[in-house]
Amino acid sequence: MKAPIYQEKATLIDGTTDDCVGFSDRLLPRAEKELGAFARAVNKLFGSAQVDQSIEDWVEEFESIDWPTGAAIPDCRRVTIVAAARLASRVEIKTEDQEKENHR
Repeated sequence: MKAPIYQEKATLIDGTTDDCVGFSDRLLPRAEKELGAFARAVNKLFGSAQVDQSIEDWVEEFESIDWPTGAAIPDCRRVTIVAAARLASRVEIKTEDQEKENHR
């Protein structure tokens, strides 16, 4: 038996309705696939030390998405780009700090 919240239809901004289950069935596999690929790439390129924070960044950005009207699925690739930019900023800062320490 499904939870009651998933049996209701949500009224969207444009006045149409969308079945919550149908929407999540389309969104979640895409989001999971994108996050998994991002986490594997971070691990391969930057090591496991960067994976946890990068996943947190990705999820935080995913939660802040401006959801489109209608039944459109948000673009998870944009979420990955923002999370990758955060990662680059962290890695760059560490590199600059390490260079400063090496020159002392």
